[in-house]
Order: sequence, then C-alpha cells, then structure tokens
Amino acid sequence: MALVKSIEAVDAWQEIAQDTVLEGTIVDVSPNYDTMVHIDLAITTTTAHTGTEILVQISSAASSDEFWTTLPPFVSLIGTANSESITNNPLTAGSTVITVADTTGYATNGTLLFLEDATIANSELVYQNDFVTNTSITVNNQTTREHANTAVLFNLAIAHSPIQLPFSTNRFRVLYNNTFDPDGSTVAIRTRLSKVTSV
Repeated sequence: MALVKSIEAVDAWQEIAQDTVLEGTIVDVSPNYDTMVHIDLAITTTTAHTGTEILVQISSAASSDEFWTTLPPFVSLIGTANSESITNNPLTAGSTVITVADTTGYATNGTLLFLEDATIANSELVYQNDFVTNTSITVNNQTTREHANTAVLFNLAIAHSPIQLPFSTNRFRVLYNNTFDPDGSTVAIRTRLSKVTSV
C-alpha cells in the first residue's frame, strides 16, 4: 500500500500593494487525508518594512463565509531589501550565474533571493552560494525559466515552514495583510499545498 501524494497551486506569484489586504484562493481540502500549506514571500522594493501579517484560515463549513477560524497568525518580511537589476540578456533557464553591476547587499552566501520577472507569475526563488564583487551572483539551484534583463533580484525572501492543516478542515484560505506596516513595501506572495489523497 502506497500513499498518493500531490502538489496543488493555490496562489501564483503576485504582488500585493502596500497598505492592502489580499484574500487568497479558497480551496476545498475535505477529500484530503493530510494537507500542508507552503507560503513563499518576498519584499519587492527597497523601502524599509516592519512586516506583513499572514493569516491562514480554516473553515468547518463546505460553503459560506460565516465559519472561518484563524490559525495562529505570524508576521514576516521584516527588514529592508536590496535590489539589483540582472544584466544577463537573457538569463536562460537552467542558469546558475546571474550577472549584475553591483553586489552591494549580496555579500552573504546562503541567502534566499527573489528573482522578480517583468511577468510576476514567472518569478522564482533561488539560493545564493557565491558572488564575484560587482560582477555576478551564483546560485545553487538552476533557474527554472528564462528571464530578460528587465528582471530584478531582491535579497529579502522567505520560504516558510509548511503549516499542517487540522485533519477535519473542510476549506482553507490565506489572508495576506500588508496593512501591518502602513508605510512599508509591496510584497510578492505565492502559496501552494502538498496533500495526501489516498492510502
């Protein structure tokens, strides 16, 4: 007997304006034996940011907005990001070396970076593992997609620890509260889930 596992996209990469709240996609998870929520976030300006509040909500009802319950919320993305335009033209899919004119703010290897594409849904996360001062940044996972030199790197991104939903959950959604800091930054978000649907 083997478990049947799969991944489901929930909210694709998108940008949330400063001082706004985004309601994520409502997902029916009632058929699942197990559901884990994966949330990725990144700051997309160089404005100082005191955090974005993330509220994962679950519902005991198959429909209606009357029965949402919030799991313990958390605040993420505290700090000021550095941005750097890439100079690869293009940065091809499968690349590990991103050329830049300035590496200020990228002197710490082992950092998760957000590679923001001009088409936000084509953005991706990469881990920095080396750099050449004012020349290039090397990442340890190959880029998934091609990016033109309109893409921008940001050095403040987080792939949060997965959140396990209670077994009895019928539906869930994420509220991305970017009003937590009324003078902060725009942020990018992406959510997906992993699930066990059969045993």
